[in-house]
Amino acid sequence: MAVATIGQGTVMIACPDARPPAYQAVVGLAQRDLLESFHTAYYHRSPRNSASRFARIAPRTIERIDRLSMRRHDPEIPSDRVRIHAEYDLALAAENRLAGRHPAARRELARLRTRRFDRVVASNLERSRPDVLLTFSDVGSEFALPKCVELGIGSIVSVVCGEPSEERAIMEIEAETSPDFFPIYLGGAPIDRIELDRLHARRVRDVELADRVLVPSRHLADRLIDRGAASEKITIVPYAADTRRFRPQVDKEYSNETCTFLFAGGICQRKGIKYLLEAWRRIRRPGLRLLMLGALPLDKAPLEPYRDLAEWPGRVSHSEVAGVMAEADVFVFPSLFEGSAVVTYEALACGLPSIVTPNAGSIVRDGIEGFVVPPRDVDALAAAMERVSRDSNLREHMAKQARSRAELFDWPRYHASIVAETSGLIERRSRFD
Repeated sequence: MAVATIGQGTVMIACPDARPPAYQAVVGLAQRDLLESFHTAYYHRSPRNSASRFARIAPRTIERIDRLSMRRHDPEIPSDRVRIHAEYDLALAAENRLAGRHPAARRELARLRTRRFDRVVASNLERSRPDVLLTFSDVGSEFALPKCVELGIGSIVSVVCGEPSEERAIMEIEAETSPDFFPIYLGGAPIDRIELDRLHARRVRDVELADRVLVPSRHLADRLIDRGAASEKITIVPYAADTRRFRPQVDKEYSNETCTFLFAGGICQRKGIKYLLEAWRRIRRPGLRLLMLGALPLDKAPLEPYRDLAEWPGRVSHSEVAGVMAEADVFVFPSLFEGSAVVTYEALACGLPSIVTPNAGSIVRDGIEGFVVPPRDVDALAAAMERVSRDSNLREHMAKQARSRAELFDWPRYHASIVAETSGLIERRSRFD
């Protein structure tokens, strides 16, 4: 194989959903003309054009469709390189309808959905023979990654979730210590242990088969190494935020009398929701607010004792998140299990001092851009929230540090890292061909 050069399309990317790191990897490789193809589920090639004829008839419906479509579109992705496999999303919608009522059928449909996408990627590898496959967690372990081994194609897995055995341990602890919130650990349907074990097995196999493994945080790298992954094939590539869109509010005033805390993400126990609400119950006072921004779980019963303590605006469109963030004062994200949450980068870009756990996979440094507290530690979480709420000078200083930190982790930096990893693998493999 030849060394990657400008003008040589050598990398296939596979990711069925619209996660920002996958889209941005596509953008970065396309900018260097290294992108062979991008295999995904539904992708909106031309926003608004297809719907414009109906806009006068049902403007609200079209507006909602546009908002959803824009989450599956990036103007910097060359549409001619996108390979759409919309049946993946159709199967996922069917699974959601089966949730809680027909677990065995839902489980089988999930297995078939994942295997089909995996098999389609493998067959495309055989046809197009790229130099490298870059896949994002648990969609290539059965067919695509073994096909890379068979054909001599380099493989990179970007691990977007945490380490499987860590999640199992976390779930055992949560089931015992927080049984009231454990039913909403994932926020959606009841936990299917069989399906989760299957998913975990795929993730373990990903790491075993890949030539290179990209992880977004030191916490995740350490967990994988602790479980036997070869440290020499792991590279930490942090995520980023769009620092052009996520920006601090101009002329924000800082006061010791008022402070708005913001949580943004799925309202589920995996994000440490109970511990946040308990910490908030201890420190809340006139002038303080807690906004819980995100989709509420299907089972709202665990939240009832706290519903009047915080504000629950629900889920807002991604285009509105930047504005809501910029108006807040402090971001709180006490997650129990992540790869690295992009929302933590976005909060920093908005100039928000951030209180996080190591498990959140954040780039926050303790005492500089915010505070890093142990997971499940309500005392430490409440103390950090109390301290930053009562010291406006500290809050203002950390806000400036937060924005500066985010500017070091923008998407162009991520693009460069992805290009370096893929090109480096191509070059190393070419030496042995």
